[in-house]
Amino acid sequence: MRIIAGVLFISALIGIYIWAYIKNHKTPVPEGCENIKADCDGCKLVSCQLHPDHE
Repeated sequence: MRIIAGVLFISALIGIYIWAYIKNHKTPVPEGCENIKADCDGCKLVSCQLHPDHE
């Protein structure tokens, strides 16, 4: 019985995650936030997505 409850609980968590993921991608981007880029002069963090090397 505990195994079935555990499987159901994990399944519910996965289902909630998938539902929230889909709802998030269907949500439109707010007006004025389409192309937000920080004024980045290129710090030393190469892994940052705003780093000029990624363009």
